[in-house]
Parts: sequence; structure tokens; C-alpha cells
Amino acid sequence: MRDALPAAAAALLVFAFGVFQALAANVAPDLFIYRLGSQLGLRAQNPYDTATVRSAVVEQFPELNTGPAPLGENCGFFLPPSAVVEFAPFALLPWPDAKLLWAVVNGLAAFAVARVVTLVRPAGQPTGPDLVRMLVPFALVLNFLTLAVVLVGQTTLVAAGCVVAGLVAFGRGWNVAGAVLWALPFVKPHVALPLLPLAWLLGGWKRAAGVLLVVGGLNLLGATFVGGTPLFLLDYVKQAGAGHQAVAFNRAELAYEMTSWNRLLYLASGERVLVEQTAATMLLSYAVGFGLVGLRCVASRTRPSEAWALAMAAALAVVCPQVLGYELLGLVLAVPWVRDLFAAGRHGWGLTAVLLLGVQLVPFPTMQALGIEWHRPGGAMAFALVVLCGPLRPGLTPSPP
Repeated sequence: MRDALPAAAAALLVFAFGVFQALAANVAPDLFIYRLGSQLGLRAQNPYDTATVRSAVVEQFPELNTGPAPLGENCGFFLPPSAVVEFAPFALLPWPDAKLLWAVVNGLAAFAVARVVTLVRPAGQPTGPDLVRMLVPFALVLNFLTLAVVLVGQTTLVAAGCVVAGLVAFGRGWNVAGAVLWALPFVKPHVALPLLPLAWLLGGWKRAAGVLLVVGGLNLLGATFVGGTPLFLLDYVKQAGAGHQAVAFNRAELAYEMTSWNRLLYLASGERVLVEQTAATMLLSYAVGFGLVGLRCVASRTRPSEAWALAMAAALAVVCPQVLGYELLGLVLAVPWVRDLFAAGRHGWGLTAVLLLGVQLVPFPTMQALGIEWHRPGGAMAFALVVLCGPLRPGLTPSPP
């Protein structure tokens, strides 16, 4: 219990920040869109009607409908039908109360993320020196990225918290709870996809099948709410890509905060080579990533540790799909592997990993002022390569969470 106090204190500060913003400012535009999509879906209206969503956003956030990329012209509800179900608790509340509930959820997620350093720890290995144990929880959840995620109403902190809580549930034999918790991040399936092979590696095919079953069930239920039939899910798949690419923030050519390989390629080529990812390109990217991971494990003739597998899954999730910088918060799942590096005396690898993770906390305008516009995708790719080439089992045999 004493070890959990720093995490609880850090989470309480995140919760207080969320409450203050909910009461004092007109914030969380992304949460507003997700909640609106759920409201429309629960009323059997089409949440993918972009005109309806944009009209509501302009009315709620007129101050954001200015500049070269006004929000009212660059938004929409693109989440899968499962989001209609997942955001139903927020859809049933008035907007001010929904923001307060969001503060509660983020506070709980922050507590889980702040405890990530204790996960899959090798038997007998401490979490680190007392000062490190006290400071790391605050560093993980009280930083530029985390607070920005909470401020705009994005899902990254909650998704990371669900992964951590799910690992604890699986470790205690609560397989249904673990499957549900790991299914929730699939509200953004392109980011959560590595959780399926990770579940298989850590718990066998039954764990992966359980997560996939819950994901499918949530989507079929959401599709039934929206279209009156589970077959509406097919309609969503057909129309999802076109609307998503119509938003400037989702295009590698324009989104300077993007972390994926194609944004790095665009910048490294002097803006001459542009690949805007589609669903097929994203799946191919993951296939290459998973293939490299498989080759690394075969070549080393070593089964990777759970901590390494967590770090690799997190790294692939920000390099393979086309995502923005706030998804970098998911790299907190690499902390157990970094902990093991230092515990095993692999300080060179550990310091390199910490440096690359720390650089990602620097806001883009700060780096741009230094003439560096590639630190998001460049740093994400460098970290992925460090994990891929780094020690697969820097510690001992892991104990249950």
C-alpha cells in the first residue's frame, strides 16, 4: 500500500486537473465528438454523418473554428460502432457532467499507468531506488503529453490504463475482466492491433480469442444500435477510410505531430515521397513490424520477456499506423522493460531508451524553433529500433503482476 501512495497522489493531481478544466473552460472537443457520436447512435441516427457532427462542433466550440485548419471543417466521428457502446455512459449525461465523469475515468487510468513500473517484475527484483519509485509515477502522468490528452478529451491515457489493469486482471486469473479491459482500447483499432499478438504471446491463443470476441461483440452491438442490424458494421468498414482522410490532421502531408513511418519518409525525402496510409497499407506496415519481431526472436533463439513484448507492442503502435503525437503516451508500457535494463546493469540501453522517451515529451513548437521538425516520427522510429535490437530478457523470470 505504501508503494502505491506516489501513484495515488499523481493520479489525484490528474483528476484535479480534469475537474478544473471541466468546470472552468470549454475544453475536450474530442470527447464532445465521441459523446455526440454515441448519442446519435443510441438514437438510431447515423453518427458518421459528418455534416451533423461538424455543425454541433461549431456551435459548441466557435473559438476553435478559426485559423488555417478550423475544427469545424476538420472533424468527424470515425470510431468503430463499438464506440457507441463504450461512450454510452457519457452520452447519457449532460455535457458538464460528462466532462466530470471523464475526469474520474482519467484519474483512475492515471493511477494504473503510474503503477506500470511494478508490472511483470522479475522475481525478487525491486522496482528501483526509493527516489525513483517516488518520482516515476509523477513523471509518467504529469507531463505535457498526458495533460494534453486529458485536455482535448483523447483516449490514450484511458487505453494505457486499461492495458495495465488488464494485465493485472489476467495475472490474477480474472480472464473475463482482462479481456474486457483489453477490448476497450480497440475503440481505436489501428492503434490497439498489437494487443492481439501480445495477448497470444503472454497468455496463449485463448486469451487473444477472448479479447477478439469481446471486441467483435461490442462492434456488433454498436452496429445494431446505429443501423438496426449487426450488418451495419460492413457499411462502416466501407465508408470509414474516405471520411478519415478528409481531415487535415489525419494526413501525413499536413499533420506535423504525426509519428508514423510514412511521415518520417515524407520529411526525410525532402517532402517528395508521400504515402497516405489506407487500411491495407496499415495492415502491411504491421505485417512488416511483426515479421521483424519474429525474425529477432528466432535469430536470438530466446523467448522475449513480458516486459520486452509490452515495449515492442507499444512501439509498433506508434510507428506502423498513421497516428498523431498524443498516441506516444502509450509508450509508458515500455517502462517495465526500461526498469529491467537498469536492474540488469544494461545502463547504455536504459539511458538511450530514457533519452528517446524523454525527447517525445518536448512540444513540437519548441523543437521547430531549433529547426527540427522530425523529432516525433524520428524519435518514435528510433525507440522502436532500440527495443527491436535491445536485450530480449534483461532480467530474470517474471513474477505475476
